[in-house]
Amino acid sequence: MRITGVAGLFVLCSVSLVACAPGDTETDRVAKRVAEAIGSPPQNSAAGYARKALETNFGRGPNFAVLELRDTPSDDLEATTVHLVFRVHHDGSQDEWFPQKPVTACYDVGYNFRGLVEEPSRRDCPAGATPVNPPPIPRWDVPEGFDPALQSVLTGLPAAATENDVRAALARSIPAPRAFNPDTQTADRAPLQDIALRGTDVGVAYRAGDRSTGGIDCLLGSRVNGATLVWRPSWAQVQPGELTCTGQTALDRQGTTPPH
Repeated sequence: MRITGVAGLFVLCSVSLVACAPGDTETDRVAKRVAEAIGSPPQNSAAGYARKALETNFGRGPNFAVLELRDTPSDDLEATTVHLVFRVHHDGSQDEWFPQKPVTACYDVGYNFRGLVEEPSRRDCPAGATPVNPPPIPRWDVPEGFDPALQSVLTGLPAAATENDVRAALARSIPAPRAFNPDTQTADRAPLQDIALRGTDVGVAYRAGDRSTGGIDCLLGSRVNGATLVWRPSWAQVQPGELTCTGQTALDRQGTTPPH
């Protein structure tokens, strides 16, 4: 049966967005390449995925933009919790035999904590939309200045220090995060602090970073039997499934020797 008229067009469009929304094989290819490239490692926000998209080879060019980014948190582990809209422009070609007209296409893309869950699908470009610049990532690491400060605090603690004694001494001596970092144009993020006590022994850990920042940055320090040691486990030693960056790990003096 032949389908004609407006009703027929509606049916065709509902079956295949590709058939109705602008785009061609080249814009499809670019959208798919970018979507797959930023899916691993997974990011923890729409801004994180958008930022990674704009860092790809295509994303740095003038023919690619992110027009929308949206977080929709859900308790459903299978749900799409990040929504992006890509815009891809193809200049076309003046080939004598197979000329191609310029085309600008937009795509819906979906992610969650596991990565890409909804591959790019063509859609009409949002009216009046302009490229989105996601906010910068605050610097999140354990600055080098923490090492001598932690050494000094552990060395100067009273013999029978309480957890409050340790916290107070650290608060006085550990450098505060910068309120403005000119490199990121935002405030630095403070590392996480963890303290453990065992009798008169003291363990302290400072942890920063996650998958979105490229890994874990960990500083450990402890005073055990009166002897003080401050060290940084290697990046490989504090990845998921390896050592935890905690005060207890510091008390146990783990991660002092790099893996072979």
